[in-house]
Amino acid sequence: MGQIILDITFFEENQLVDEDFPGDDSLHTVRGLIEMLSEPESLVGENPQKNLVLDVEVQECLHWRRGALLYMYCHTVGQRERWQLRDPRIFSQCLKDGVQYLLKMLQTRSPVQLDDNVSFQDLNTATLLEKGIFSDIHLLALMYCGEMCYWALRYCRDTEQTPDPKADPQAPNQGLQFKDIGEKVLDTYMSMCEGPLRGQGWNTENAKKILQYYKEDEM
Repeated sequence: MGQIILDITFFEENQLVDEDFPGDDSLHTVRGLIEMLSEPESLVGENPQKNLVLDVEVQECLHWRRGALLYMYCHTVGQRERWQLRDPRIFSQCLKDGVQYLLKMLQTRSPVQLDDNVSFQDLNTATLLEKGIFSDIHLLALMYCGEMCYWALRYCRDTEQTPDPKADPQAPNQGLQFKDIGEKVLDTYMSMCEGPLRGQGWNTENAKKILQYYKEDEM
């Protein structure tokens, strides 16, 4: 079922992104897609006696698609409104949900524990797996998550913390520590891009600027 949902929603997601989330009802469409992408998890949770289990890759993809969709929505709307947000509370809720989905994606698989029983010929690959980086998408998730934490702190800091009643109940996000999360994911992103992935085209300029913002925010 999970793969079917992924296939069904793919076209509409791409259309939204290609058209820059047009109209005031684009958030409604985003929420509808996220609800569809949440159905496989809901089905598994509601039927534990049937021993329904989602494949790990499908779980990761469901989390990623929801988080990336909210990232693209927030990025597009933020840029379009020049970050003078018309509704910061709803925008903040989108950021919270998006961060939570990306964190879930990054935590779906456990990092590979390297010891004497695990041998790798390629030390760079071993370093990536030890940090839970199994693909380019995992690296992108780190950067997206760090950016969303930055937007939340810079543009939604004074937003009322009352949760959006339309928020996805499967994305528990009260009490998210955006600064701590942002620093952690971007530190990992930087260490991977400037370590085992050095010279492979990964840009770190924005990550450096955001980390600098976090440091200055402490002063």
